[in-house]
Amino acid sequence: MDFTWEDILCEEPIDERRKVADMCCDIEVFRQCRSLILIPHSEVRVLTGASREHSFVQNPQAITNNSSIGSRVEMSLMGKKLNVNDAYTDEMQRRIGLDAERTVAFGTAAHMDNAAVTNLLSKGGVKVSAAVTGGIRGNGGRAGDPASFDEAKRYAERPGTIVILLAIDADIPDGTMFQAMLTATQSKSCVIQELMAKSLYSNRVATGSGTDQVAVICRTGSGKEITDCGAASDVGIAIARCVRESLFKTFDLQSGMDMEAQSDPFVMLSRFGMTPSSIHNEIRFPCTMASLIQAEAELHKDKKVAAGVSAVLRIADDVNLGIMEPAKGVEIASRMIMGTLLEPEDVDPVIRKVLTYEETVPGLLSMTMALLLRKRALEIMEAGQ
Repeated sequence: MDFTWEDILCEEPIDERRKVADMCCDIEVFRQCRSLILIPHSEVRVLTGASREHSFVQNPQAITNNSSIGSRVEMSLMGKKLNVNDAYTDEMQRRIGLDAERTVAFGTAAHMDNAAVTNLLSKGGVKVSAAVTGGIRGNGGRAGDPASFDEAKRYAERPGTIVILLAIDADIPDGTMFQAMLTATQSKSCVIQELMAKSLYSNRVATGSGTDQVAVICRTGSGKEITDCGAASDVGIAIARCVRESLFKTFDLQSGMDMEAQSDPFVMLSRFGMTPSSIHNEIRFPCTMASLIQAEAELHKDKKVAAGVSAVLRIADDVNLGIMEPAKGVEIASRMIMGTLLEPEDVDPVIRKVLTYEETVPGLLSMTMALLLRKRALEIMEAGQ
């Protein structure tokens, strides 16, 4: 039986609006239903990069970030015209007492309870705030990757959207507001690069998701004018720090993604399509399943192996970029692997012969991880006897 978004939305109970934070520009932050609601109590101007509009808005009643209901409702919207999604968003706003015509609305699959709000003061005394939601596992992409959908044909709210609502307590000209948006975007990409979050559309490190959105809010009539929000400016540095702190926190809350979780050799290898299952198939293991599972759990947390894998993957990236010839990359990677991850006795004659035919660096690493698994599992079995 088919259903519509109206059928589902009308069943959702409306809870009480509750305050969760304060931001600069005299903004109060509330939670209600599936929305994070920013209510400004002073005159503000908003540069919005929301999915439904890209423009300047003067004195909106609210700026909201809204969680989608779920994949089934999202699927019911796919294939519809964009104004159908707009109607869905407008109705969400009306149900929580907002004027949809005076609300700047953003949408994401992330949950609003996982939002992170950060307030900072620049060295020059300008207040900067950021309210951020985001995930990167479900929609990570690198600028320039192959297109994953044709926006002219259909609309789809994809999981993983990063939404940054940035507030700066100053009067800011149009061009400087765009500059602030660029600085926030650069900071976002820096965090993703540090986490080495993978693109789902290539074997490169992501720079964001395919549906990221940013808003820049400034207070008009504040008496303090800012004309530079670039990354090297005083306010720009505060913007970058604010976004960075919020994004690290929301990634951890929404996706369990932090530096510790990303320092996992299997996570690093997944960027090249390698999984524990594919690594298991590299060799026939003379081990019990219990010992193999325990060995894999230990390798997930092995920082020495993670460091070695990370270093060798850099060679794979250089090969992909054309900086290094593939054969040379394999040669150097082989030497690094034997010098850091494997001992000569770990590679028996059969495996050694197989490796002579390997033409890619990721292929070498896949076999290396299989050998490390075998070695660790055999040690576990021996210790248990």
